[in-house]
Amino acid sequence: MEEKLIAVSNEQEMINFAKETAQSLTGGEIIALDGDLGAGKTFFTAALCEQLGVERTKVSSPTYVIMKEYEGKFTVFHWDFYRIMEEDELMAADFSEILKTDGAVNIVEWASMYDSFWKEHRPKIEIKIEFEGKDDRRKIRFKKTG
Repeated sequence: MEEKLIAVSNEQEMINFAKETAQSLTGGEIIALDGDLGAGKTFFTAALCEQLGVERTKVSSPTYVIMKEYEGKFTVFHWDFYRIMEEDELMAADFSEILKTDGAVNIVEWASMYDSFWKEHRPKIEIKIEFEGKDDRRKIRFKKTG
């Protein structure tokens, strides 16, 4: 297991963190994103997807549609659990089945809201982005499990 705490002071540093994360992906991972509202989960996702060959302008928050799919180096399923009210909605969206898609990367914003659906999945990357101070600084907790 790999764990680290990262300080990010601007958008370029967040892009650099996304690039580093993208370089470690082999397909099959779930990236569980959590953190403060407006802290940069979707920005990070767009930067990560760009590193995987997806046009950055195609990446937007799936808050109202639950999931968006992008094609790049891997098939990327971008989920947002923020507006999900019941576990049945995830079952109806086939989350558990899509999570098993060979070689795909699943990125889940607000992942901790329904962590029972993915907590045992391997490989997994958990990222928590939080504000630190009053400016653009962010504190990122990163944990990667086999």
